[in-house]
Amino acid sequence: MAIFVSLPSYVHLPLASAKEYAIYTVHFLLLQITLYGFTYLLTLNKYLFKVGFSILFILSSLVSFWVYTMDITISVDLIQISLESKPDIFFDLVSTPLVLYFFLIFLVLYSILVFQTKVHWDFKKRYKGLVFSLLAIVLFFLSEQKKYGVFKRRMPYVFFDKTKEYFNQKPIQLNEVSENLFSKNKMNIVFVLGESVRAKNMQLNGYPRATNPLLSLRKDVYSLKNIYTPNTYTAKSVPQILTSQSINDTQDQSIYSLYSVLNKANYNTVWIGNQTPEKSYRDLIYQNKSVSLIDVEHSVLSYHKKYDTELINTFKEQYQENQANFYTLHMIGSHWWYESRYSEEFKKFTPVVKTKYLPSSSEEELINSYDNTIVYLDYFLNEMITFLEEKEEETILIYLSDHGEILGEDDKWLHGQDHEASKNPAGIIWSSKKFKKNSPQKLDGLIQNLNREVSTDFLYHSVLSLIEVQSFDYTPNKSIFINKP
Repeated sequence: MAIFVSLPSYVHLPLASAKEYAIYTVHFLLLQITLYGFTYLLTLNKYLFKVGFSILFILSSLVSFWVYTMDITISVDLIQISLESKPDIFFDLVSTPLVLYFFLIFLVLYSILVFQTKVHWDFKKRYKGLVFSLLAIVLFFLSEQKKYGVFKRRMPYVFFDKTKEYFNQKPIQLNEVSENLFSKNKMNIVFVLGESVRAKNMQLNGYPRATNPLLSLRKDVYSLKNIYTPNTYTAKSVPQILTSQSINDTQDQSIYSLYSVLNKANYNTVWIGNQTPEKSYRDLIYQNKSVSLIDVEHSVLSYHKKYDTELINTFKEQYQENQANFYTLHMIGSHWWYESRYSEEFKKFTPVVKTKYLPSSSEEELINSYDNTIVYLDYFLNEMITFLEEKEEETILIYLSDHGEILGEDDKWLHGQDHEASKNPAGIIWSSKKFKKNSPQKLDGLIQNLNREVSTDFLYHSVLSLIEVQSFDYTPNKSIFINKP
């Protein structure tokens, strides 16, 4: 247990002196004593030990693998990612070292179970073991009472503590929009919901690499470079973006879905997704009048996942002219594993990653692969804009990534962790000539707001300000299309 479960909580500590090493060595040993206390209770019943200990050991060891290899922090957010993410996302993290480690876990577990069945303790030894076990458990609770987290912030306690906290969370409470609504403006709104794209790596925002070779040539594309979200993973960020929920709201507050408002305003709502719906926002998706999920048969094996351009093909098929539409295209975007997110012709930056085991890749390879996904995004959005230009309707396209991505800052990678690098998602706006003609004040408002700091709250309120919905409460001041003094 010490090596496979607890040790990873200590290996990344920035210890500098012999005294610090001594203190944490004592702490590590005390942690093992408390673990012995709880584990010994399981041995009092052989069936409970075989089932209970096996499950706990396997789960804790697997979590510790990522704590060791990626220096992740176990949090409620991370538990939510683990339990609510799609299977294809999990398979993107499977690597040869993980598979080998998994087999090693089973060999160790088998050895423990065999040893346990062969050991026959007499009553006296069992009594002594029970007394020591209870004393160890008392040590745990007294220590936690004196200073919360002294043991609970280490593996495996932090894993079980945060899992319990996750299941105690209340689900989103969606309010019903009971009456039909009137909107002054009837237009096409295309919302492209991105994945793991950070503003910093966009050429449009001053990034030195040519990651936006097509969009950077356009005069009608605007980039929002100062968007903020504290929600650094999809299961939490997407429900917040698609509802009236503020980034400052608690999860148990009642909120309105953007789609329920649009439906009542007589908008045709269409969802086209290249991600399997997650538990936290599945209900929001199916509030759309039409839902299309592409490449469903490959939802588990994302090695062969279709590229996001398939969304464009479906969008073109479902595009309806001369009516008020709100389209949502949900991309797989720049989610790890990066090499599955773009085709060969977009491999602009080399060398790229060759393995899913992060520590085996260099920083240069990882950033090259990530930047190639941004080049692919550039192509995707340009294709969308080109198609919409041909329709000559009053249309606006809004691109917003659900969160950013950590690319080596503080030796951390990917997202789902509390790090500033993943809290600045990319945002891009394009509008048609007819929109510019009919809504010049809204375009002026956008230009005035480009360099201001905005949160992901803006999407909900911006859409309602675009359509000018009547007799329904929202916050115009949060809209990026309304100029603020």
